[in-house]
Amino acid sequence: MLREDDSSSDDDQYLDETQCLHVGTPLIHSSNLSLRLNSNIFLKMENIQPSGSVKIRGIGNFCYRKIKQRGHDINFVTGSGINTALAVAYCARQLRVQAMIVVPANTNERLCEAIRQDGAQLIKYGEDWSDAENHARKLVKRNGIYVPSADHEHIWQGYSSIIFELKTQLLGHPPAAIVCPVGGGGLLNGIIMGLQEVGWKQVPVIAVETHGSNAFQSSVVSGKLVQLPKTSTLASSLNASSICAKTLELSLIHPVVPFAVSDAMAANASLLFTDDNRMLVEAASGAALSICYTEIIRYILPSLSMSSDVVVLVTGGSDISLEDMEGYRRAYDTPPVVVKSGSDSFLKLDDTLVTLDKVDLDEPTGISPKVLQEFYDKKDGELKVTVSQDATTNDKDTADDQPSQTSPPTESPSEVEDSRKPDQADTNEALMSSQSSQPILTQRELDAAAP
Repeated sequence: MLREDDSSSDDDQYLDETQCLHVGTPLIHSSNLSLRLNSNIFLKMENIQPSGSVKIRGIGNFCYRKIKQRGHDINFVTGSGINTALAVAYCARQLRVQAMIVVPANTNERLCEAIRQDGAQLIKYGEDWSDAENHARKLVKRNGIYVPSADHEHIWQGYSSIIFELKTQLLGHPPAAIVCPVGGGGLLNGIIMGLQEVGWKQVPVIAVETHGSNAFQSSVVSGKLVQLPKTSTLASSLNASSICAKTLELSLIHPVVPFAVSDAMAANASLLFTDDNRMLVEAASGAALSICYTEIIRYILPSLSMSSDVVVLVTGGSDISLEDMEGYRRAYDTPPVVVKSGSDSFLKLDDTLVTLDKVDLDEPTGISPKVLQEFYDKKDGELKVTVSQDATTNDKDTADDQPSQTSPPTESPSEVEDSRKPDQADTNEALMSSQSSQPILTQRELDAAAP
């Protein structure tokens, strides 16, 4: 049981039904991130689930309910991503049923062996997960059940158990926000459904994707489901060309901030998390963590304070190794902060947000080295002009016999907390309202200043 009381409520009964496959996970206070952000950052450690990722919550509930409906004479089939595959193999062993797992031919042998050890039949087929999924669906026979990665209500219900745990762990106090990585949308659906069910209807969810796989963000901006013509991301667990229809529907009834970060930011945050916590997580987890490590969350939630609680879902993932981490350290050490909120793109220069015309999808950092250098040169040029003007002013004051008259300082208005439901316009307004006094440069201004 995850709750401390002995009540026999429907919530407790629901948790009992799904508890047989996933485990309750700790909520850890991150001292490092909390000090960085001057608020309370909590990490929901889904990376310690039996299958290695948060997938077991959704997949576990799906498989458990199928057993209750049809008995043990069934065969689970999937080809929908490595963490889904590992979760299905684990569930099949625990529930004592057969499983057939299809993976791309180039899948890491370490992961293939983990699937075999759970007793599942492993088939290698095709060049990518699209090939594997198409082949797996063709293998579903009379007693076969295809296990999807995200788009099923039982999967969403399984993920919603996270919120029931959080309500207990936070002693019933709603957090200021929940940071959730997004791929196909199943996890986001479960989080929103859970928040609605426990009465935390105003807790915003920051839905983080990578630039090369931002199907949710694109759909929200367009107001309809979008099929990305091409996806490319280091965060393989977030690599989805489209989202569930339910995800877009739920985003209309609950405050959700669609946000995208670069592959480099996701990889670097995974590395920083490993250094802080001595655990390996995929770049999918790093995508969510990156908005805290880069402190960009301050612009999303400008009212963060020492009393604010933010929960980051550390979703885990098994497709990561020490060798990968060393590669991240060599390639993505302190990358530029390039983000996208709605349809607007930004570069963070020190404490200033600079507007970008677009994100460069051909660059893991989201911006080419040439364009990045132009922004730094422009910033350095403005700094030199400011220093020169200050020096001229000081010389003039020194030569003046009369003491300078200064105006009394004006009092800044007190900050009024905005209680409106955070929508995309509010988010972009907050992003553009930098805490720095430096001006925000635009690409047009940069072009105009070029020789």
